[in-house]
Amino acid sequence: MRHTCKALLVAMLFGAAAAPLPTHAATSEAAVPPASVLAFDQKPVGGIIVIEYAQLPANGYVAVYGTDKSGKPVGEPLGYSKVDAGDHRQLKIDLSKAPAAGDRLWVSLYKDTDNDPAFKPGSGDEPVWSKSELPVESMIVVR
Repeated sequence: MRHTCKALLVAMLFGAAAAPLPTHAATSEAAVPPASVLAFDQKPVGGIIVIEYAQLPANGYVAVYGTDKSGKPVGEPLGYSKVDAGDHRQLKIDLSKAPAAGDRLWVSLYKDTDNDPAFKPGSGDEPVWSKSELPVESMIVVR
């Protein structure tokens, strides 16, 4: 009887040690980081603005706009770049019009909702944020 108890105890101990540890259930959806953009005040070199960091959860665009006297984005974008979903660093945006020192520029993110290579804000490509969220944009000052 004693040998049976010892054998049972040894089997239980080694069996527990050999059992696989519980794991989290695998999910088909990987965690997608939220959209974000980071740009610093800068002097455009050769009409190019450098965006330090942009994260897009889906394919889209990074666009640069001029501002009105109150600092709100206006008009057509001064430049944009089509980017794939993911993390982008040191992204260069070629501007169609050179801003003057002291001008404020807005950098905004858009979703490519129409799968057309042309950037069409408001009529095919939509801002990354919804009306109930804070905008995913960053203001910079041209030096």
